[in-house]
Amino acid sequence: MVASGVDWVRKGANTTARLNPLDPPVGEMMQNLIDEGSTIMVCPPCAKVRGYEQDDFIDGVVLAGSTSMLEVVSQGAATLSF
Repeated sequence: MVASGVDWVRKGANTTARLNPLDPPVGEMMQNLIDEGSTIMVCPPCAKVRGYEQDDFIDGVVLAGSTSMLEVVSQGAATLSF
């Protein structure tokens, strides 16, 4: 399977996708992060080129540009980008 993170955070797109056969579904791992208080940020240009809007994403996912990302990083947040 080939996909980028912006594709995985769409409603209904991540229920069966797995990073490897031994991992839980991607959607379950993302929901665990959200349940623990994390925010998943999506690059607006990445969403726009695919025709995605905020309403296309699961709850807990926000469209946020580089300024928003840099702000949380400067406050010490751990990040993962893909």
